[in-house]
Amino acid sequence: MFRSVQWKIVFIYSLLILFAMQFFAVFLTQSLERYYLDTYAENLESQGLLLANFVERYLAGGDDDGSIDGLVLEYSRYAGTTDIMVLDAFGRVVSSSRPEEQLQGQRIFQEEITRALTGSRSEEIRLEPETRERVKYLALPVRSGEKTLGVVYLIGSLEPIYATLREIQFIFLTGAVLVIGVTVLLGFFLAKTITGPIQEVTSKAAQIAHGDFRQRITIHSQDEIGRLGQMFNYLSRQLDATLREISSEKGKVEAILNHMTDGIVALNRDGQVLHVNPTAHRLLGLNEESEPTAEVLGQLVAPVDLAVILNTGRQESREILLQPHQQLIVASYVPFHTQDEITDTEFLSGVLIVLHDVTKERELIRIQQEFVANVSHELRTPLTTMKSYTETLLGGAMYEPETCLSFLSTMEKETERMVRLVKDLLVLSQLDYRQVAWRKEKLPLNELVSEVVNELRVKFQEEPRHVSVELPETTVWHCFDRDKMKQVLINVIQNSFKYTAEQGLIRIALEVAEDQAVIHVADDGIGIPPEDVKRVFDRFYRVDKARSRDFGGTGLGLSIAREIVEAHGGSITVCSEPEQGTQFTISLPLTTDEGGADACESA
Repeated sequence: MFRSVQWKIVFIYSLLILFAMQFFAVFLTQSLERYYLDTYAENLESQGLLLANFVERYLAGGDDDGSIDGLVLEYSRYAGTTDIMVLDAFGRVVSSSRPEEQLQGQRIFQEEITRALTGSRSEEIRLEPETRERVKYLALPVRSGEKTLGVVYLIGSLEPIYATLREIQFIFLTGAVLVIGVTVLLGFFLAKTITGPIQEVTSKAAQIAHGDFRQRITIHSQDEIGRLGQMFNYLSRQLDATLREISSEKGKVEAILNHMTDGIVALNRDGQVLHVNPTAHRLLGLNEESEPTAEVLGQLVAPVDLAVILNTGRQESREILLQPHQQLIVASYVPFHTQDEITDTEFLSGVLIVLHDVTKERELIRIQQEFVANVSHELRTPLTTMKSYTETLLGGAMYEPETCLSFLSTMEKETERMVRLVKDLLVLSQLDYRQVAWRKEKLPLNELVSEVVNELRVKFQEEPRHVSVELPETTVWHCFDRDKMKQVLINVIQNSFKYTAEQGLIRIALEVAEDQAVIHVADDGIGIPPEDVKRVFDRFYRVDKARSRDFGGTGLGLSIAREIVEAHGGSITVCSEPEQGTQFTISLPLTTDEGGADACESA
């Protein structure tokens, strides 16, 4: 019987109720017993104290014993079943509520009376041998000052209290039997509401196990059992939906592979191609419908031993230079598993070759390395010159005034060159990391162009060039950082001064084209070879390195100019032909209306 969950629930539920009622009955009975006993003791003591106050004058003055007997009998009738005795200082009975027993004059030897004669209150509860009843004994001393005159001795039966407690216990026992009976009956029906749905779930699960996923459970309640049924129905629906979704998983996986930025080539254990995604087709130079040729597969498979990968399950990575496009590819060889339906075990069934194009990344690294090398070279050259000049001066040349002055002049130029280089590098670093504090104001661009041209004319006055400046009649307003934009114009126009021969022509023009302010800086100098035109804005790149160094150039001026122009929302381009000259074009967003700094707040 107890193998059934239903009967287990009924049994445990009944035990819990029985234990709870038993615990409550014991606790309540003990509480009532303490309450009745305490109440009886308080009443008994209050009666005794009151009587002691009345008999004090009789015991102290030796009044007529008959008066004491009347008083004791009166109190005895008031106390009900309580027996009262009054004893003198020697323990002899002076008066008693039971005169028929002829106790007057007899000495009573009880422990509580002895303690009372010493002046202490004493009480005892004893079991009467004959009647087997519990009796309460209370002895109260009758004192006058420090002298004990006698004792008031009260004797009361506790049997009515315990009779009442037995009746209460019987009531509890009767109620417990009835409650247990009702509990068993209710527990049976309660357990039925739990085990019934479980049996239904078991039956439906057996049918689902045989492939019928349409089975559903009828929900009768919203409790835990009801939620179990809901979850069972949800599970059956999910299983049904999962079977339908499995057929679409292949399409999802293919969509992921087709949109990956890395190429994927899947090979089985025999080296046959299972799948090639579009990125791999592009990297390998194949048409979308064509399969990799043996030559292409040979480039992919040659760096590794596929048999070792399939036997060990270890992933490997190799760099491959694909021909004929010279693409640098990092190929990762990842074995994949297939589950055996019979043995339910996994085995390595093929290899995924993941192709990642790192051509641009390596080119960026090469440019960075070249940049570091250029910086090192640009700093090493002046430092070497200064070191050799310093050693020469220390070797005795300092005592030759002309030589010393020449060396110091050269050292000053080299120092200025290094300072310019460091300043340019600092400017580029600030532009790269957006740490430049821009102070854009709405200013006339015409005035800035005229100012830069006049300054450079003074600087290159020893090597005169023909400079023409064409400015529009109306003021061209633009929101720009004056110092930064001045640096741009100096770098570009100074570049034309450097590479234009004496008496050559430099034409500087400012014009308005639609919503752009366009600055043209053209010269008829040596020009730039076609293969170098696209690199003139690269850092440290110089077409004529020897001549640039003679002019103190660092190779960073045009790079800085491009960064500043782009930070203003504009662009800078170059057009050149060898021996025909070069033209730089700076385009900036145009501000047509006159105004103050407010127009530049959003710039």
